Amino acid sequence: MSAKVCHLTSAHDSNDIRIFQKECVSIAENNKFKVYLIAPGESRVEKCVTVIGIGDKPTNRLKRMTLFTRKLYKKAVELDADIYHFHDPELLSVGYKLKKMGKSVIFDSHEFTYEQIKIKTYIPKLFRYAIANLFYKKETKICRELDAVIFPCKVDGKNPFEGRCKKTVFINNLPKFNEFSNDENDNLKKEYDICHIGSLTAERGITEMLEASKRGGFSVILGGEFSSEEYRSSLEAKGLLENVNFVGYCSREDVVEYLKRSKIGISTIHRVGQYPLIENLPTKVYEYMAMSIPVIISDFEYPKRLLAKYKFGISVDPSNAFEIYEAMKTLVRDTDMRLKMGHEGNKAIKEELSWEKEIEKLHALYEELCE
Repeated sequence: MSAKVCHLTSAHDSNDIRIFQKECVSIAENNKFKVYLIAPGESRVEKCVTVIGIGDKPTNRLKRMTLFTRKLYKKAVELDADIYHFHDPELLSVGYKLKKMGKSVIFDSHEFTYEQIKIKTYIPKLFRYAIANLFYKKETKICRELDAVIFPCKVDGKNPFEGRCKKTVFINNLPKFNEFSNDENDNLKKEYDICHIGSLTAERGITEMLEASKRGGFSVILGGEFSSEEYRSSLEAKGLLENVNFVGYCSREDVVEYLKRSKIGISTIHRVGQYPLIENLPTKVYEYMAMSIPVIISDFEYPKRLLAKYKFGISVDPSNAFEIYEAMKTLVRDTDMRLKMGHEGNKAIKEELSWEKEIEKLHALYEELCE
């Protein structure tokens, strides 16, 4: 009989790329497991995954973290799965309760929450460090009871869960090679000079990126959602959106299409929170690489190490718009350099940075818990 695996999320949509498209669907392809996902939205069966919808996600964060998580917990208990795999820090207490029921429980920590709390703008600055420390203690106490913690990578050369859980498995949110690979991409006939797909916030370096592109008169395609209407208005007031095609939310198919039409991908996140510490790249950067387009990226330690092995782009000071402009100018003007760097990025994905390699670790963890 197939083991029942249940993924849980209260903060992500039921079609989330990492949770549903990569983890749930990939595991469902293995006949050893029957896969369920309890998540916001409507119920459905898709790609052999049974999605149990728990209704619309509350817009009020406090209601989502209390009433909504209780609703999710009730559904989880009713399902009576063998393995529970939860994805949100707000579900730590749910995971703890399920473990006390004798279930196998995994916490999939998508980010280093302790560091990220320190830059959450919805928390008053005065309280951020205190809340981060309280969270760290609670997270440690609960994770020590669980069967395993999944984390994308090391942080500053160390396992952030070392001594805080029974087992850590590093599983990175890498692209599916076949989804993004673009072997026919010659990087010659391109509609846009610069492409950025993802969250549009000041911390993500959007202001400096647009200042740089405006200086050079480069065309930009911008996909994603602005952190606030105020931030977008401030960019418009400076004239930074004049040569920009803002396309808003992008489906997976849209992302592939926009990358095909772009010369350069960019991700210049500022030195805040976990970003300069993690030994990882933003997911969008891996997607740029898979599509054989060169990348302009923040000059953090890990990207620089990877660039020394695969010369897939140029690292820059994310706070320096002129330095970003110089990198843009170099790549826009030098077709041969773009082609070589694009090839190197694609090679890196093919050799070691694809989801196809990561899913093997998740299979192994589930099989270990079923023994």
